[in-house]
Amino acid sequence: MTHSDRTDAVFEAFHGLADEEWLHVLVSSLSGHEVRGVRMPEFPPDDLQREIHGHHGEVSIHEAHVFYREIKAYCAYAGRPVRPETSVLDFGCGWGRMARLFMKDVRSQSLVSVEHTDRFLMAARRANPFLSFLQAGLVPPLPLVPGTLDLVTSWSTFSHLDEFLAGHWMREFHRLLKPDGLVVFTTQSRRFLSFCAEQRLRRASGMRLEHPWHEACANSFVDEAQANSHFEAGRFLHAASAKRPQPQAHYGEAIIPRNYILKAWGGMFRLIEYLDNPVRLPQVLIVLQKIE
Repeated sequence: MTHSDRTDAVFEAFHGLADEEWLHVLVSSLSGHEVRGVRMPEFPPDDLQREIHGHHGEVSIHEAHVFYREIKAYCAYAGRPVRPETSVLDFGCGWGRMARLFMKDVRSQSLVSVEHTDRFLMAARRANPFLSFLQAGLVPPLPLVPGTLDLVTSWSTFSHLDEFLAGHWMREFHRLLKPDGLVVFTTQSRRFLSFCAEQRLRRASGMRLEHPWHEACANSFVDEAQANSHFEAGRFLHAASAKRPQPQAHYGEAIIPRNYILKAWGGMFRLIEYLDNPVRLPQVLIVLQKIE
């Protein structure tokens, strides 16, 4: 087996790079399977990327890189810097975008991603055979050993799960994390309520909405005043087109207030950060640290 075919070849070749240099390598890999003589993961079709993120290619890589930089900074701040032996789980991985970022910092055997949607999971496995991608059920558990993870990451999954599923998965993360382990994830901001209202106005004026997701947003939180009141009261906000008991009712648009996290999950996790700053990230960044 040649160097470029080994599972850890990406780590061995690029571990010493600064994060910005690593970004350039990832962007270069869009146009070729090898960079500096190392075989790189491939990319799924553009249409599938757009289905998940609303964009594809370099834009998607840049967005993921911003989240990746924030994760690493908060891990260092919390006294849990990302190292080659750090055990990372990416939850709701889509086509494996976030795990790809960590291939520079963490050895491949310590990187695991999980995804519920079959099509996305298959796309992730085809594009990146160097990493492990597991099927996740709608609810836990995952087939992982308790107390073995250092870090759980999740981009824009908890912006869709309802309160029932979000709570179950937070308890699962607590089970799987080592003491003081971290969960870094995103959810929608309160500003999202205004975004949904804007989509309704655009549709009412006869404008064609650009993406099916925008249609879903237009149908979400239609009572904007009530939703704002619930947010102020620290209630979990969720809107879905399907109704229970259909499984699809658990997936829609979600906004998790800071006070909800403190009340509902404060017995399991210490809140390190609740960052709502659109200059840094389009969604709210939440950092939790496991407590026993």
